[in-house]
Amino acid sequence: MECPIKTSLGVLGKKRTIMTIRDIGFRKIVRFNLLLQSIQGLTPRVLSMHLRQLEKEGFIEYAEEKRSPMRVLRRLTGKGKDTLPILIQLVAFGSKWHADVVFEDKMPRKLNEIFPQPEAREIIRAYA
Repeated sequence: MECPIKTSLGVLGKKRTIMTIRDIGFRKIVRFNLLLQSIQGLTPRVLSMHLRQLEKEGFIEYAEEKRSPMRVLRRLTGKGKDTLPILIQLVAFGSKWHADVVFEDKMPRKLNEIFPQPEAREIIRAYA
């Protein structure tokens, strides 16, 4: 048997996985070109392979928007949404203990200061 932490980090420990889930889940970036712009260092080929892997692992799913031209959007599955509390805790930890790197003024922040939007507060309440 494997350790659940080790197993989870085997999947979630990949930098692009966390950043992609962050962008789709929190930032609501669901289109390929916008994801490509938001995650630095990616080529279209690498992003395409990465998104296929996330779909295969059950973190994201595709939804086609029927309009002209047709658009393919990504959204988190239940498994993907279950990673949001983990990301919120990472934000809280980094904002408190690494404020000198995260913020220009080097001052720690609380989650409600980082996510002032009403929809973000709902996520924080639900998962924090």
